[in-house]
Amino acid sequence: MIQLCNVGKIYPNGAPALHNISLKIPSGDFVYVTGSSGAGKSTLLRLLYCAEKPSRGQILMGGRNTTRLNSRNVALLRRDIGFVFQDFKLLHNRSVFENVALPLQVQGTNKQEISSRVYQVLQYVGLEYKLQRKPLELSGGEQQRVAIARAMVVNPRLLLADEPTGNLDQALAVEIMEMFNLINKSGTTVLIASHDQEMLQRFPHRSIVLHDGNITHDSMPPEPEQQDNI
Repeated sequence: MIQLCNVGKIYPNGAPALHNISLKIPSGDFVYVTGSSGAGKSTLLRLLYCAEKPSRGQILMGGRNTTRLNSRNVALLRRDIGFVFQDFKLLHNRSVFENVALPLQVQGTNKQEISSRVYQVLQYVGLEYKLQRKPLELSGGEQQRVAIARAMVVNPRLLLADEPTGNLDQALAVEIMEMFNLINKSGTTVLIASHDQEMLQRFPHRSIVLHDGNITHDSMPPEPEQQDNI
């Protein structure tokens, strides 16, 4: 369970990003955070990833108040979180294998376990045959799949993704969204920041709308029977 209680974020220059955000996300849910550019979507994801701290309020993850964790405990918490960045953040001078292995190396995982888990997750995203390629030798869709593999290699309980389909054509966007749905069905909580309304309608899930740092709408998709009648 993720719970935000009156969370606000103001940056050092005085710019407010989030205002009194309160919400609950049960384990295993699939949630979209949507809204226009500058609405606060990316800030919310960074707070959940503990890359930033809120200016006020509390964020509870698994019953732990993340705002009170020291750097060591933040690092331990992140072992349960995967993050797919908007611009992939792949190391261009490293192979696909090395990029995906990086989170495990940081955790001190042994080489045999790293090899096994990296190959397994690359199989999952369909890139096991390109493990020695460099990122710039891949298409945009393939780079996105590498980024997803890197996020999933730690077997996270929570997967965060910031505009994962923003730079992809429709066919690739559908492919990536289908992958997120499969990940969610395996039990991983998925939280995606996106303004891609077409994908949100094609793959309906709970949707939280942000506007100027405020939640203006929080809705569940219609039941299948209701969708059929629309």
